[in-house]
Amino acid sequence: MMLTTQIEAASSMPNSILYLQQSIATVPFHQWLCPVVAEVDEASGRVVLSLALRPEFRRDPDRPDVHGGIIAALIDIAGHAAVAAKLRRSAPTIDLRVDYVRLAAGARLLATAEPVRIGRNIGLVDIRVTDDQDTLVAVGRCVFSTQDRG
Repeated sequence: MMLTTQIEAASSMPNSILYLQQSIATVPFHQWLCPVVAEVDEASGRVVLSLALRPEFRRDPDRPDVHGGIIAALIDIAGHAAVAAKLRRSAPTIDLRVDYVRLAAGARLLATAEPVRIGRNIGLVDIRVTDDQDTLVAVGRCVFSTQDRG
């Protein structure tokens, strides 16, 4: 699905999903990666991103396994989305940690970002990445600068 189509489809969604999808769509790298906001829980701040897997995401052209850099990028984007949904603005990444649990393959990955704390200076978010079989493939933790640079 093209990002312009995703934005048009998002126009009937809740404001936080629309905001996140539009902010994700403006970044050139995201336009290539094509993550989609699947869910936002306003109360908890939890955000779920979905990523359709494509052959160019493979770590080896002869195997279906996803390159770790794609998973790390998805973790960073999902963590940022959880912070941006709360702040309604961008917040630069300060730190990113990824633990790969198993090789990822299949048709889709889901990244579930759960804010631990979003304060005036720092936002801390834990992210779990599962495949389309609901198997855990990676966990991540991101730290973001939440200072308003207004």
